[in-house]
Amino acid sequence: MPNYTQVLNDEIMRLARKEVKTAFAPLFERVVAQKKTISALKKQVAELTAKLDRLERDLGFEELVDASSVTDEEIEKARVTPKYIVNVRKKFDLSKRQMADILGVNQNSLYLWESGKATPRATGKAKLIQLRKMGKREVKALLEEIENWEME
Repeated sequence: MPNYTQVLNDEIMRLARKEVKTAFAPLFERVVAQKKTISALKKQVAELTAKLDRLERDLGFEELVDASSVTDEEIEKARVTPKYIVNVRKKFDLSKRQMADILGVNQNSLYLWESGKATPRATGKAKLIQLRKMGKREVKALLEEIENWEME
């Protein structure tokens, strides 16, 4: 004799799953759409943050070290090696972030310069040369200016 209760329970479960699936299908579609929207918004926020960082650097930090007094001849003659860059940083007891902020470059760029995996362009070399010519008090004043600018 077959077990009617088990067959009946299985059929009820199948119909219940089918009903739940049809009831929640629009919700699942909305969730997928919202996930796509959130993903697009995250990308947009990342792009805007990058633009803001560039603008902040363009408006404030790049002018901290005025490299216009460094001549092209000085730039060509200067041997800006990774050791030179590290020595400049250590001379003023700067962290990598502080030095990158003073020079108006990305911290990753400074890391690549110091590790010898990349070399600074002419403007970067000029800023390094000019920074090397500065005194500790001048550099300390630049750091205070950066801190004040960041707090605004």
